[in-house]
Amino acid sequence: MDPRHLVQLATILEKGSITQASRHLHLTQPTLTHNMQTLEMQAGGTLFERSRYGVRSTPLGEMLAREGRAIARRLQDAAEVTARHRSGIRHQVRIGAGPLVGAALLSGLAQHLQAAYPDMALLVQSDRPHLLVEQLIDRRHDFVIAPSWLERPPPGIARFLMVEDDLGVYCGRSHPLARQRRLRPGDANGQRWISLGTTSPFDQGVREMLAAAGVEEMRVEITVLGEVFMLLGTLGLGRHLSVLPRFPLRRLGARFDLVELALPVAPTPRHIHLWCHAAALEDPAFAAVKDLLLASAATPDAFTPSQS
Repeated sequence: MDPRHLVQLATILEKGSITQASRHLHLTQPTLTHNMQTLEMQAGGTLFERSRYGVRSTPLGEMLAREGRAIARRLQDAAEVTARHRSGIRHQVRIGAGPLVGAALLSGLAQHLQAAYPDMALLVQSDRPHLLVEQLIDRRHDFVIAPSWLERPPPGIARFLMVEDDLGVYCGRSHPLARQRRLRPGDANGQRWISLGTTSPFDQGVREMLAAAGVEEMRVEITVLGEVFMLLGTLGLGRHLSVLPRFPLRRLGARFDLVELALPVAPTPRHIHLWCHAAALEDPAFAAVKDLLLASAATPDAFTPSQS
């Protein structure tokens, strides 16, 4: 198969029509149609179905389009590598982190990485923890900072404990429950909550912790995906409660005037780990970056952003 045809298939399914895809790819429609006919012949099946609403992928088409998207990402990565090289940047480290941990840790850490490695570019992506680990396996990241729900890491992946952490219940200082500083059974019934995205695959533990604390019902009015400062700013207004990890809140909570409510039960552990490909650590530069990332959690005050 021609890899270009796989990329073209992925574009057709993304754009929803051959017409839109041909414009995006700067190809004529007859050429694109011919290429898809060739790909269907090589694959031995139909790749998509046409309707008046556009095209819809078949299972075979979606599997091949996934490969096309991977090829397109690699081509984009190659273009970025050459652009960085022309500007004098010889290395890149790609770090994935949850939005809250990233906001608390990586802004100050970036200064130390750049000071230690002036010819290195830093690429940071925020996403949900379980998706970040999947992206690491697909080699879309070099390092991932995320909690672990797995008994052991996937094959070929190394995992290092960054910080022992657990979950707490937070609210703004003007929230009615902030005055008593404790969350007693029944206090949270009828209260409004904010959720930081979907907590899967951890949500069962969160529900069990809240149920043990006497929270019988949760009215989640706002769910925030990826934008942590919106969540913290809204939480600081004093109208909602939220379950959040303690470690990043120790760094960010004071900025938004947040209060942690003491629970009548032991908090749920949510330890934060550093993940990477084990083979990558054979490179001394990557091993040094790993050590710096671990040190940033062990001594967080040394990695706060400069105010000058």
